[in-house]
Amino acid sequence: MKVAYARVSTMDQNLNRQIESLKKFGAEKIFVEKKSGASIDQRPVFQEALAFVREGDSFIVEAIDRLGRNYDEVIKTVNYFKDKNVKLLITSLPIMTEATGNPLLDRFIKDLIVQILAMISEQERTESKRRQAQGIELAKKNGVYKGRPQLYSATAKNPQKRVIYQQVVEKLKSGTSITAIAKEYAITRQTVYRIKKELVN
Repeated sequence: MKVAYARVSTMDQNLNRQIESLKKFGAEKIFVEKKSGASIDQRPVFQEALAFVREGDSFIVEAIDRLGRNYDEVIKTVNYFKDKNVKLLITSLPIMTEATGNPLLDRFIKDLIVQILAMISEQERTESKRRQAQGIELAKKNGVYKGRPQLYSATAKNPQKRVIYQQVVEKLKSGTSITAIAKEYAITRQTVYRIKKELVN
């Protein structure tokens, strides 16, 4: 059976193109996950896909970074497939979907490619983080960095969260305990503490 895994890092990204690409390679069952750059152990759908594949199956992904967040995770996943005798297909790399005719050479080439790609992927991620940190530092120096927008605030994008924020403010002013507020509105105590601190400041 051909099993595929598709992932995007945010809820706003469109999966359609990725799914269509996987279907072109014969994917019969596609596991879809919308998750930020968490480790593979923190991707429940990915873990479900790994548990689902059986010996003789093919596992299809669009790119090497779908298999792990860093070099070690990618290699761990690839070795898992080897132990299960599952064939790995990477659609963005045609050579990973073809054979040379010599099984030993074929395995050696693909193992080498995976290791190189995993290393490059980790280096690119590290470089991306470095550039992001530089950008934040520059924005702070210029006085334009505001950090991540708060989910619960008077200016939150989500109108429902703006309402909850106002209600939390009223509860705090009336003397309701932080624990009680957090429980009533199903938000974390840290969020309530943050709102209370903002009111004091």
